[in-house]
Amino acid sequence: MSDAVGKWEQYLLLQQDPLISSSIPETKMYSIKNFRELINRYDHVYVKHNTTGQGRAIFKILKRQDGLYCYNGFTFQGNHINKCVSSITEFHQFLHPFLKFGRKSGPYVIQEGIESVTQNGQPFMIRVHVQLLEDEWLVGGMYGKIGLAEAECNGIVNSHRGAKVISINELLTLHLQLNQGNQFETIETINRLAISAAKGISSQFPRREYGMDFGLNKNGTPILFEVNTTPSIRSFAEIDNKAVWKNIVEIRKQQNKD
Repeated sequence: MSDAVGKWEQYLLLQQDPLISSSIPETKMYSIKNFRELINRYDHVYVKHNTTGQGRAIFKILKRQDGLYCYNGFTFQGNHINKCVSSITEFHQFLHPFLKFGRKSGPYVIQEGIESVTQNGQPFMIRVHVQLLEDEWLVGGMYGKIGLAEAECNGIVNSHRGAKVISINELLTLHLQLNQGNQFETIETINRLAISAAKGISSQFPRREYGMDFGLNKNGTPILFEVNTTPSIRSFAEIDNKAVWKNIVEIRKQQNKD
């Protein structure tokens, strides 16, 4: 995520909302102590740099039965890495390669891993664009993103990392095979969570629009992964003959008249 709002700062804000607090992954500031606690409680965890975006400096880590810690993700430079080490300390040294010079690579957060996968086991995410118009928050549009190839191992679904953009209808109908009732309920819940999250974030970091990334856990419950305060709308032009993109642009025009 770019701009001033770090992942930890937004977590603290979102946690204050009872509706949102039960719909976000457990998150802590990264430390060896917190790493050890979460990796022993969950099948896998994510370690993310507090302020980077575009899928950079984010790693999925799991502890294998043989005791090795395997991490898969992308470095600051966006290079893919997939490696196993024998101790948490070795992973810590990877995160902070200049620690011996007394220099850390900035703060990281560590997060409960949530499996958000299609019927075929492909990781996916739902991007929701929320906009403020005449003092009311509304959802301008949403689409699905499906991770390809290496994303099946690291779960990192990002357009900059080869994710495929599809319409929300295609995601829910073809890839998740939800019936109409469940589709409606899922979209309604996401809308409600997105608007509630926008109100919470805007109380400290006011913007006219946010991009929000949701997943669905194994029970089909929407989970809010992250809020982006400087969202791009380029990918919306790839779906529904640009209808959703045009709707967002039209709302932006009305915002400018306010």
